[in-house]
Amino acid sequence: MKQIHLPKVAIIRWTNEKSNADEHPQDVDYTKDMSVIEKNGSEILSATVMLEDRMIEGASKLLFGTGSANIAKREFFVNEIMSTSDFSFAFKRRVFTRVLEQFQIIENERIKSLKAGLQKIMLWRNAFAHGQVIHELNGNFVLHYYSGGHKELTLNDNFFENVESTIRECLYICNGIIQSSDG
Repeated sequence: MKQIHLPKVAIIRWTNEKSNADEHPQDVDYTKDMSVIEKNGSEILSATVMLEDRMIEGASKLLFGTGSANIAKREFFVNEIMSTSDFSFAFKRRVFTRVLEQFQIIENERIKSLKAGLQKIMLWRNAFAHGQVIHELNGNFVLHYYSGGHKELTLNDNFFENVESTIRECLYICNGIIQSSDG
């Protein structure tokens, strides 16, 4: 399959802080790091779509079961309500977690953890979808985005490890709920 390569603009932020010139080499090629950041951003977007699907499946199975008696109702709920573009990630998250709370599917602490994780994932997804990666002369990368005001995320190994563990934990919880409702 053809991979496309579109032109990019590198945004560099200049600071007025006094620093030692040796600490900030000007001839370093940061394209490798930028490529990793772009791939990680794409992974976050893909994982968010997958989590949306898992929340829809979980809510539909919990509300309508897995038997053939309610298959038409479940398919209507999934296709005509939850999967429409009218409902955002936030709405799907709210429906899913309310079902978990209402029917006491998992412990309250796990629901709180899931809500917090899904909230972070939604923020990261929005930041990568609408934000702008900036390379600072000191070698750092930041993601500049707007969410109720201008904000920034420092993009480094710790950040991406946190993202990965949060997404894995949310998927683990969602998949566990779906599997327990299959029987």
